[in-house]
This record gives sequence, C-alpha cells and structure tokens, in this order.
Amino acid sequence: MTTPDQTDAILDCAIIGGGVGGLATAWRLGQRRGLDGLALFEAGSRWGGLVLTGTHDGFVVEQGPDAVLSAKPAGLILMKDLGLEDQVISTRPEARKGLIAKGTRLLPLPEGFQLLAPAKFWPFLWSPVMSLPGKLRMAWDLFLPARDPALPEESLAQFVRRRLGREALERLAQPLIGSVHSADPERLSLLAAFPILSAIILCLPC
Repeated sequence: MTTPDQTDAILDCAIIGGGVGGLATAWRLGQRRGLDGLALFEAGSRWGGLVLTGTHDGFVVEQGPDAVLSAKPAGLILMKDLGLEDQVISTRPEARKGLIAKGTRLLPLPEGFQLLAPAKFWPFLWSPVMSLPGKLRMAWDLFLPARDPALPEESLAQFVRRRLGREALERLAQPLIGSVHSADPERLSLLAAFPILSAIILCLPC
C-alpha cells in the first residue's frame, strides 16, 4: 500500500482509505477530471475495504457488500466506466422480494412496501408480518402533528418509533436496515441513511 514516506512528489490531493469510496474518488479525480499529483493511502494489506470475495467448501462467499442498487445508477455507471459492465449479474426477477423472519417462518414483505411504509393498502392489511395493533399504530401516523423543524436531528429508530410505533421498528425497520446498512437504527442518522424519505417528510407532516 502507498504510505506517506513513499511519496516524495508534491501532492495536489491525498485520499485516505483504499475502500470503495476512496478508490471511486481516486478514479473520478484522476481519470474523469485529469487531476495530477494524486495519491491514495491505505493502511491495510489490500485494496477494496470491506468488499471481499472468498471461497468455502467450493462455494463463492461474499464477505462484505455484495450488490449495488440499480435504482441508484452511480454504481452501475462506475462499472461501465471501468469496463466491468459485462460482469454485472442481475437479480432474477422472481427473486426480487424481501423476506422477514417471524418466529420460525419467513414472511414476504407486503406488496408495494417502500421506504418503511406501505404504498398499497390491502396487501399490507392482510400481511401477517405485523399484528393488527401494530398496523393500527402505523395508521395513526396519518393523524400525528408535524414535528418542529427546529428540533435536533433524530435517529432512524427515534423517527420510526415516533411515527409508526415500536412494532414497526422491530418487525420492519430493524430487519430492513440490518440487511442493507448493517447499522444500529438507534445510531443511524435518518437524513444520512434515507435522504429520499427525509425529503418526503419535509413536505408532509413529520
């Protein structure tokens, strides 16, 4: 890995960390903007950060992030720029669904469920993922007053409990966030993790 004592030239830009973010930044600054005097520093023994593919008993195992969201095209654009477009493996259409573990069962997310809220009424009403009291508590969100925008920023867990209730946090938000962000909702910034949701609640009662 590159270290400061190995770099004698005067730098215009130094990028600390050779994970996906650092590598993508170096690519954009060096290749797309033609910036000279660019150095990328990584303390570890390999590039790529948390992205790591290994094998176990003959199976390929992803030990870190294993996908990009096609709804956010930046990742696919970067792959195309790198000439890796033909190596992208798309999700099978029949597998494009989420499952929530409840007891010993795996239950599908209600059809149309988006951004921690149902976009379709009847599939959510009949779904066994949430109890009837939990569904009623989520519906109560429609009658809650707006939050004072001058209050400090809240975590995702605080937002879900306040707007949708404790069961929605435990049954829906926590599993979804755990599978995507691998983070604690109590410490995860709503504005940082869900900018689209944040933009919506700035226009609606929040």
